[in-house]
Amino acid sequence: MDKIPFFRSVKIADGTYKINNDFITGFDINCYLVEGEKYALLIDTMLGYGDLNAYCRTLTDKPIKVVNTHAHWDHVGGNFFFDSCYMPVRDIATFQAYIGYSREQIFEIAKSASKEEYRDLLILDDNFAGTHPIKVYPISDGDIFDLGDRRIEVVDCGGHTPGEIVLIDDKTRICFAGDACNGNTLLEFDDCLPVTCYLENLKRLKTYAPRFDMMYGGHEVFDPTIIDEGIETATKVIEGKDDKHEINGLTGKLICYAYKKDQDGVNEGGHRFNMSYDPKNITGEDKRKQVIS
Repeated sequence: MDKIPFFRSVKIADGTYKINNDFITGFDINCYLVEGEKYALLIDTMLGYGDLNAYCRTLTDKPIKVVNTHAHWDHVGGNFFFDSCYMPVRDIATFQAYIGYSREQIFEIAKSASKEEYRDLLILDDNFAGTHPIKVYPISDGDIFDLGDRRIEVVDCGGHTPGEIVLIDDKTRICFAGDACNGNTLLEFDDCLPVTCYLENLKRLKTYAPRFDMMYGGHEVFDPTIIDEGIETATKVIEGKDDKHEINGLTGKLICYAYKKDQDGVNEGGHRFNMSYDPKNITGEDKRKQVIS
């Protein structure tokens, strides 16, 4: 459907593209295509609006492997245009829980998110794939994607989800950061790690910072100093020195933001980093063993 700009891409480095949906409104969501000699690595797949596989074929003729930084829907929705994906092992169960959404449901959600000028042009066609079982290969901290002329390393940074990862490309000095550390880092959900665990993971991520100049995330782009702001903010939360700005979170329960936001959702006080959290989940252990229910 040529009338609908499902995707827009920009080259951010040699063989490296930032891709986002161009027809939706209200939020920015990014994924990244990294091309190597042997294959191309697609980092996250956004919401599943538009045939992302077909679009990536306009950018590369190499085989494509899909890897997800974590398992939230706005990062895995397009997985179902591919045969398989690589997923942080601790997030696989969350991804499996999405199986069951029909093409019709995804289409209706896409229409509600569409810019008004495109809403009536959308039709239920091959740009919408219902969820279905695909092969999922688990990945863990320290794993390497060897693309031939570039090697991309998996680094754990759990918090937003237990399995959240970032991917470091030494060739371009880019860290593909998912939702690990940004201006609206959400630690408010039931499966988020305690803030104390997230702080330790941020401190560990900082040790990798000399290897990258930019952090390209799922929603925002920062330089590595955002990690320092994250460490400072998480420390304030643990010590009870943050703003404790109470609001109803995305799931309806009462949560806190470390810093107040204005009516447009912008962090007050000039803070680039901000985080939501459940005040009942500030301290605790990182329970790395899974409970299969």
